[in-house]
Amino acid sequence: MITTICLNPCFDKTVEVDSLEVGQVNRTREARVDLGGKGINVAVVASRLGLDAQCIGIMGENGAEELSRLMDAEGLNHEFLTIPGRVRTNMKICSGDGKGVTELNEPGEPLDAETLKRFTALAEEKTKDSDMVVLTGSLPPGCPEGTYRDLMLALKGKKCILDSEGRELELGAREARPFLIKPNLREMERTLGMELRTMRSIRDAALIFLRLGVEHAVVSMGAMGAMYVSTRETLFSPALRVTTKSTVGAGDAMIGGMLLGYQREGSMSKAFRYGMAAGAASVMTAGTQLIIPSDFERLLDQVRIQEV
Repeated sequence: MITTICLNPCFDKTVEVDSLEVGQVNRTREARVDLGGKGINVAVVASRLGLDAQCIGIMGENGAEELSRLMDAEGLNHEFLTIPGRVRTNMKICSGDGKGVTELNEPGEPLDAETLKRFTALAEEKTKDSDMVVLTGSLPPGCPEGTYRDLMLALKGKKCILDSEGRELELGAREARPFLIKPNLREMERTLGMELRTMRSIRDAALIFLRLGVEHAVVSMGAMGAMYVSTRETLFSPALRVTTKSTVGAGDAMIGGMLLGYQREGSMSKAFRYGMAAGAASVMTAGTQLIIPSDFERLLDQVRIQEV
C-alpha cells in the first residue's frame, strides 16, 4: 500500500485561450475542471499504473462532496477530514501562442493546531499497512514551520518521499531524513539560495541533503531532463522528445512512476527510469489530466540513463 498526503487539495480549472492578453478581455476556447492537489495527483498516477494507493488529507466542507466524487470516479481510496470553508480552486490558463501556462493558485483554508493533531492521528492509523508515504504540495495558511517534518517523525519506520521546498524541505531533510526528496531545479535553487547551472553543481546540491541523512534525491529539470543522486552513484536522464501539451502535474507523475519502478525493481536508481517515462507521459496530456498508462508503457523503453 502507498499513502499520499494532501493537506491542500483543490479543483484544477483549466481554460484555453488563443493568446493571453493581460489587462484585456480574453475569450476562452475550452474549459474543464479536474481534481487537484499534488498528493491527490501522485495517488491517481500510482493507481492508474496499477499500484494499491490511497490519499488522505484535509479539505473544506464546501466542495468536499464533489471532490470526493471525482476521486471515487478514479477508483481512488481516500479519507479526508473536513473543516469549515471551501475547497480551493486553482486556475490554469493555457495560451495557444506558445507562452505556456499561467497559474493562479488560491491559498486554501487555514488549519489550526487541533486539526493538525487530528490529522496526525488519522495518518498514523491509515498508514499502518503502507510501505511508502508521499508528502507533497503547498501547505495551507496556519501550518507551522516544519509541518512535514513533524508528520514524518510521527510516521516512524515508514519510507517517506518528500516533495517540497524552502524550510519544509530543509527541516524535513535535516530532522526526519526521508527516503527520497524530489525538488525541481527552481525549488532546489530557492531552498539553497544559489544558482545551479552545471551538472556538477546540481549533483553537489543534492549531496548536501544526502549528508543530512536523505537516502535518495531526484532533481527534475524540465526540458533538460532529471538527475538521480545517491551516496553510491549519480545518474542523468535527458528529457524524452514528446509533444508537450501541459507540464502541470509532471513532477507528481514522476513520483508515481518511481513508486511503480521501486515496487517492480526494488531499487530507486532503477526506478528513476520509470519516473522519467511517467513524467514524459504526463506532459502529453492537456491541462491537468495527468497520465495515460499506454503512453507510459510505450515511453519506458525510450528512456536513456547515463552515469555522471
